[in-house]
Amino acid sequence: MAEDVQKAVNEYSTIQQQIQLVMAQRQQLEMQLKEIDAALSELEKSTGHVFRAVGGVMVQRDKESVQKDLQKEKEELSGRSEFMERQEKKMAERFTAARKKLEELAKAQQAGSLGG
Repeated sequence: MAEDVQKAVNEYSTIQQQIQLVMAQRQQLEMQLKEIDAALSELEKSTGHVFRAVGGVMVQRDKESVQKDLQKEKEELSGRSEFMERQEKKMAERFTAARKKLEELAKAQQAGSLGG
């Protein structure tokens, strides 16, 4: 019985760590999306030269191509963010199930030690 409890504790802990990792990754994606939105907003206002960082170099580019690149990046990041959100929800369900299992095992173990 103690082995079952230990397995449940390990699973619970692993899922918790995975959720935290996915949440951190999703927050990072959300920050990148905000940066892209800010860049697109500034591009709308821009009337002069537009530069884009390519590696460690700033390169002059036409406004439309930079907007297209940023829109494409935004779509890709949005898709990844949505995927991460779905993963987070699935993991939350697994986390809840693991917690319930752990609670049941703990109650069963406690009842066994009281009764026996």
